[in-house]
Amino acid sequence: MANADSIFGAKLSGVQLSSTFTGRLKSYTIASTYATALFIGDFVKLAGTAVVNEDGVSLSSIEQAAATEVCCGFIVGFKVNMDNLNRVYHPASTLQTAYVCDDPYAAFEIQTASGTDLTAAMIGNNADITVGSGNTYTGLSGMELDLTTVATANGQIRILQLVPREDNVYGEHSKVLCMINEHRFKGTVGA
Repeated sequence: MANADSIFGAKLSGVQLSSTFTGRLKSYTIASTYATALFIGDFVKLAGTAVVNEDGVSLSSIEQAAATEVCCGFIVGFKVNMDNLNRVYHPASTLQTAYVCDDPYAAFEIQTASGTDLTAAMIGNNADITVGSGNTYTGLSGMELDLTTVATANGQIRILQLVPREDNVYGEHSKVLCMINEHRFKGTVGA
C-alpha cells in the first residue's frame, strides 16, 4: 500500500514529557516588511526584532525557517483579519499576529518528502526540513521532512516514530511523529 502524498507541514500532536500538554501557544508578530507568505504548519525562526502588532502590543517577530536554521516553533494559526474572514494564510508584506507552538518538547506529525523511503532504522535520528510552496486555498504549509539529510547528530527535526495508522506505512510519503531537535529554547543553541 502506498502512502497518500498530502503535504501539510507540522501538525501538533502533543508533548514528549510526562506532563499533560496544555495547548498553550505564544503570539508572535510577522512584520509588514517581511515579504514571504506564511502558512499553518510552517516552521519559524526568531527574526531578532520586536514589532508592534495590530493591537498595539510589541511582540517578538518571526520569519519562515529554512533548512538547517534553528527553529523556535511552528505556526498553528493566525489572528483573524476582520476585513477578510476567508483568508486562511498570511500574505507576504502584511502585518499579522501568528500563534506559534514554541514548546521545545512539542510532538508533531509531518510527511516525509518524495525521493527517499522512510525505514525503521531512521527512527531516533535527525533530519532537516525542506521548504515548499504553501497552499493559499487550504492555508497549509508546503514543508516536509527531508530524509536525504538523515543523521544521528545534527538535523532540525528528531524522528520519533511512524504515525500508527492503517493508511500509513514505511516508505515514501510516510507520516512521522517528530519533535524539533535544534530548538531556540532548548539546550545550548546559540544565535
